[in-house]
Amino acid sequence: MRERVGSEATKRTRVPVIDLTRVEKSCVSANNINLENFKKLSVPALLQRGAVAALLAMLSAQTPAATPHDPKLDDKTAAELRQQADKGNAIAALHLGNLLARDRVPAAKYGKAVDWYKKGCALGDLSACHNAGVSYERGRNGAKPDHTEAANYYLKSAERAFLPSLLNLAILHADGRVNSLDNRDGLKWMLIAQKAAAQCPDKPVCKSVLEDKRGYRARLEAQLSADERREARQLADHWQPVR
Repeated sequence: MRERVGSEATKRTRVPVIDLTRVEKSCVSANNINLENFKKLSVPALLQRGAVAALLAMLSAQTPAATPHDPKLDDKTAAELRQQADKGNAIAALHLGNLLARDRVPAAKYGKAVDWYKKGCALGDLSACHNAGVSYERGRNGAKPDHTEAANYYLKSAERAFLPSLLNLAILHADGRVNSLDNRDGLKWMLIAQKAAAQCPDKPVCKSVLEDKRGYRARLEAQLSADERREARQLADHWQPVR
C-alpha cells in the first residue's frame, strides 16, 4: 500500500541529505553527498523474494572534466536539452534542471529547475524525482519549502530502490517532519536503505548509510514499541521495489 504523508511546520534545523543537484567531482562527505555531474546514480535494487540479492549498480557514470563557464555554450546546451526534454527525454530534463540549479542559465528564459526535475521524474528518471524532493525539502530551485511534496517525490524513487531517496525519506520520518498513516514506515525505509547499502559498502553513498553517524535508525526505533519494531523489520524483509 502506498504511503500517505503529511507535513508539519517547517523546522529550520539543517539536516544532512543526499543531494544530487549540486555536484563537484570528489566532493563527498559522510552526511552530504553531491553528485550532480553524474548522469544517474545507480543503486542496489533489492529483489527480496528470489535468490537474487540485488541488482548492484555501480556509480560508474563519468564526470566530465571541469570547463570554464561559457554563457553562450551553456545557453546553446540548455536550448538543446529543452528541445529533447519536450520530446520526452527524461535525462535531458534532469540535466536542464541541473544547469538551472547551478545558475548556469537564466530561469527567466528556461523556467524553474524544480519544474524540469518534476518533468524528468514524470518521464521516469529517479535522479530527477530525488532532486525534486531535495528542492521541496530545502525550498530552493524555484520550490517553496514543503515537506509533504518532498516526501512524495522521495517516495516515487524510493519505491524503485533509489538509495538516496530511501535514506532521505527515512530522515524526514526520524526528524518528525512528515506524518504517516503507519508509524512503522520510517524505520522500514531506513532498514531497506541499509540492506541496499550493505551490498556496496565500499561506495561512499553506501558507507554513509551504513555508518548512520547521526543515529537516525536509533531515533526511529525509539519512536516505536517492541512489537512495532519487529513488524517494521518484517515489512522491510518482505519489501520489493516497484518495477
